[in-house]
Amino acid sequence: MVITKILLKKNCFFFLKLKEEEKKEINAYIQNVILSSYFNFLRIFEENEQFKIVYEEKGKQVNLVEISEMLKAEPIIENGWIERFSEELKKGKDN
Repeated sequence: MVITKILLKKNCFFFLKLKEEEKKEINAYIQNVILSSYFNFLRIFEENEQFKIVYEEKGKQVNLVEISEMLKAEPIIENGWIERFSEELKKGKDN
């Protein structure tokens, strides 16, 4: 993940001194932690109807729980709503 690399370079000076294999291990660990956090956070919306997560563009609202087969798995699904609607991912692909 690009975000992981940016955070590590900006915030961990020691990271630059690590061997390449050590960097890969830390990067994999951080990605795992982030994906696990997403999974548990999104599960809240899937399991509790009183909470909604809505995307709105040009006055049209989309309930993301309703368009997702399994909301909590979205971070690992290719072409899921996170990939389709994320402005940050779109910016990253353009660069």
